[in-house]
Amino acid sequence: MDTATRIEYTTLLSWVGDSTEGLGALIAESGSPAAAIFAQPERLAELPSRTQQVLHRARSHWPRVCSSASWSGDPEQGSQFIPITDTRYPPALRAIPDPPPWLFCRGDVACLQGPAVAVVGSRRASRGGLEVARRLGETLAGAGYMVCSGLALGIDGSAHVGALDTGRTVAVLASGVDRPSPQRHRALARRIIGGGCLLSELPPGTAPAKHRFPRRNRIISGLCEATIIVEAALPSGSLHTATAALEQGRDVYVVPWSLLHPEGAGCLRLLRDGAMPITSLDELQDWFPRIESIDSQRLDRPQPGGAAAQLLELLGDAMLSLDELQRASGLAPGSLLPLLGQLEVDGWILRDADRYEKNPATVSTTARSC
Repeated sequence: MDTATRIEYTTLLSWVGDSTEGLGALIAESGSPAAAIFAQPERLAELPSRTQQVLHRARSHWPRVCSSASWSGDPEQGSQFIPITDTRYPPALRAIPDPPPWLFCRGDVACLQGPAVAVVGSRRASRGGLEVARRLGETLAGAGYMVCSGLALGIDGSAHVGALDTGRTVAVLASGVDRPSPQRHRALARRIIGGGCLLSELPPGTAPAKHRFPRRNRIISGLCEATIIVEAALPSGSLHTATAALEQGRDVYVVPWSLLHPEGAGCLRLLRDGAMPITSLDELQDWFPRIESIDSQRLDRPQPGGAAAQLLELLGDAMLSLDELQRASGLAPGSLLPLLGQLEVDGWILRDADRYEKNPATVSTTARSC
């Protein structure tokens, strides 16, 4: 990007802040920020009123502001500025109805060019949901997909961690790339920079703010060919991401949850409205062709039988205590505890203190053996 074009972009950035709705598409079709600002009045009239106001002010002050532009990015922190006219800009994101006019990146920009899948969900996720998200991230990244999420606590963080174990991941922020949040995920953010990138349309130094998250969500879905919702309450940011994906013409998949699970109510609503269910990790290869096999070691090991299979059937969708399992199964503690311990070691169940639940990642395989 030559100096004159960079000055145009940085000048426009200083004017619009986060009022970018409609601006990315206008710059993409015009070819440059200056051409976009001086677009035909009827084209500008198609933009949201707030964006129109910013561009009208920019038009009247353009020569003076351009001559004094001084913003130059944040090279010390390793951020890179990627305008929509740059060849490094992700093609999938450029194709959505409202693409960001620019992106800021910390990490490997090249990972934005390949196939990508978003995995998002509740911040207050269940243990089973966290495990499913981790396994999804691990499986998809291992097959060559870039796993995209929002760095939030809960499902997002687990998806990033799983992806980093086998491949690459991108975290899209509602802040500058030098100010990732939440604080508890600062270490994870550093890992992501080394195994993918942090991405935002907001310039370095921008603090996270609640009103910026919905706009962030359209970038998560826009980078990807599909979005997978693991857990989502009503209402939730995950549902905003799913809605953005549908508006962008992208596929939405949902992991079903129990009717009694409050953080799964949004998933059930999406399924009712036509989203595609993912009922086992085995099914991923049907929807994502890069995946040739799913955890063959798990599929090849002996399936639970006898009393172990009975315990899995008793658990169903519920989380039961040791006493409840003992009463329901009729097994003595000396027989019950070794069975539960082996099921936990083999990954069939998850334990939280003295309560147990079926591992959702193994549900379909368990069902075939019972």
